[in-house]
Amino acid sequence: MITVNPRVPTLDPDLIKNYYKVAPATLGHGLNSAMHPHIEALWKPVKLVGHAVTVQTHPHTVSAIYAALEIIEKGDIVVVNRDSDERYAPFGEFACHKFIEAGAGGLVIDGPVTDQNAIHQLKFPVFSKGTSAMTVKPLGLSEGAVNVPVQVGGVAVNPGDMILADDDGVLVVTPDQARDLISFGLEKEDWETWVRKELKSGRGISDIMNEHPSPKAPQYQ
Repeated sequence: MITVNPRVPTLDPDLIKNYYKVAPATLGHGLNSAMHPHIEALWKPVKLVGHAVTVQTHPHTVSAIYAALEIIEKGDIVVVNRDSDERYAPFGEFACHKFIEAGAGGLVIDGPVTDQNAIHQLKFPVFSKGTSAMTVKPLGLSEGAVNVPVQVGGVAVNPGDMILADDDGVLVVTPDQARDLISFGLEKEDWETWVRKELKSGRGISDIMNEHPSPKAPQYQ
């Protein structure tokens, strides 16, 4: 049996748009919610921001992943717990087409995928634990859940959390944190742009940072 819970809309579209200007590593100065580095971009360069639609699966089953198609809206990020399975790929080229048609913004999964070249050509953002030539077998099992709390990459992910990811990795941000940190994130990005400009002019980093120290990130446990 598969449980499908309603989508959780938590973030204003303009907020999500602004976070495309902010690197995950920028918020990483204050947050401790980055996924383990073994979950990395299937292709680069890539940037991913959106609501998390979470999926809990079980080994040898893909039913719950496809059940997420029932509630996905444009830009949503599908975040999948594979129940410790790291051998079987439950997602490939034709699954990718289905999620693109549904409007999904990308996929984060703590297991492998397959058909990496095709997914790259489709420009569908995927963050995974590598690739595998061994795929999930159609055993007729229907197990799992959609939009329930999951653990992915060593981090708790709740439905409606913001996923912020790029070439450096995946960061999970609660809705409250996303709203609280956007001003810092934009300020920090502007500061880094200014620093790079000053460095190109020939100034030293110590002189630059003494003149204008980096904005301080709010700290979260």
